[in-house]
Amino acid sequence: MSRLDRKVRRLQRRNSQSHAFFLFFVLIAIFAASIFARYYVIDPVQIPDSSMFPKFKERSIVWVCKLPQCASSAKEQDYVLAKFYSNEYMIRRIIAMPGDTISISDKGKVITPHRHFKWKGEDAFIQTQSIYIPKIGDTLRFEQLSEVEQDYLISYLHSLGEKVFVKTTLWQGEREINIDRVGATKIANRQVSLKEIDFLPWQDRYLIELQIRRSEPGNSPIKLKRKLYRIRQKELPPTNIAEQDSLQDSVDISLTPPGEVAVPEIAKVDTASDEPQPPPPPEETAEPLDEVIITKDCYFLACEKGSNCPDSRELGYFSADHIVGLHLKTPDKIKAKFVDPALTYVKAAEVVARDIWRIVKDSAEKAYNFVVEIFKSDEADESEKDDESEDAPSKKVKKPQPTKPRKSAIRREDMEP
Repeated sequence: MSRLDRKVRRLQRRNSQSHAFFLFFVLIAIFAASIFARYYVIDPVQIPDSSMFPKFKERSIVWVCKLPQCASSAKEQDYVLAKFYSNEYMIRRIIAMPGDTISISDKGKVITPHRHFKWKGEDAFIQTQSIYIPKIGDTLRFEQLSEVEQDYLISYLHSLGEKVFVKTTLWQGEREINIDRVGATKIANRQVSLKEIDFLPWQDRYLIELQIRRSEPGNSPIKLKRKLYRIRQKELPPTNIAEQDSLQDSVDISLTPPGEVAVPEIAKVDTASDEPQPPPPPEETAEPLDEVIITKDCYFLACEKGSNCPDSRELGYFSADHIVGLHLKTPDKIKAKFVDPALTYVKAAEVVARDIWRIVKDSAEKAYNFVVEIFKSDEADESEKDDESEDAPSKKVKKPQPTKPRKSAIRREDMEP
């Protein structure tokens, strides 16, 4: 087959109806795939504040992958889309993985198994604390945890829907003292109430311990100890007649001597009891919760900003269910390589065009003003000449008279012969 024949067949195939249909089908598939990816795979998220500066600027757009595979593959130093307990979504950075132990000092120094860094402006930790990030299957004993770890564990249990509460007692060394001493302390220039002592964060409890230590005689340390309790519904006895009858029948049958048939007694029918009765409110009971088994991997998420930023320092552990997306680096690379330079050139061209327009506008205005001044000067000269002609006195001008030819004086005698 010659080259000409191959070229002719190629052109025929390109111009055929089947080829056009195939291209149309490919375009439709690409459009459908992009719509599916936009609504079910990737999602643009706008950062509303400066919590992630300088990595992400305020009101910048970040693309995240919402697939479960993306969220489960997140690792240390990745930026993820996290769901807060208040159903808000924020971009945060992972600084500790499940099973890691980190240390945060009161000067903002953070030590992790992966890296060391310093938080500028960090003000949440008023005392150096060591924090263990639990992983799935860990068993945590509440009494062996530090103050901040106890707060984080309580937040974790609340996120799982567990009904728990704590009871606080005051100890001096090995001796329990009256909890009323807490009422004499102050936080932020206000008296501390005994009703809020069970809910105060670890920073406030630390300040209360320092104040009591200064006023209490003795060298033993002051400690606010907490006991964790879980609220459960109490199992109630049978309330309807059917359950009571079944229970009574089972009792009667069990008491019947062997070889005899139990004959149930005919009970009187109470018509009033047949009416449906509202179920009684469930009774609740509290039981001590000394050990907690972690059922989900936990992460420690943080802002780039050191202060006034909600993250794990304030909210505690984030379980794997609260990580709903992973930051995609490819759109940022494309944006940094192509979009940002293009925008820079467009802005520079806009500035140059604005300068050129201003120069042209100024030149046109100067030319217009120059022409207007010329016309005004001409009109002024003409008006001055008209004024001078009107003010000058009128003079009579004598017309020159024609001169008569001068006759020569010839005597008569000369004329005669």
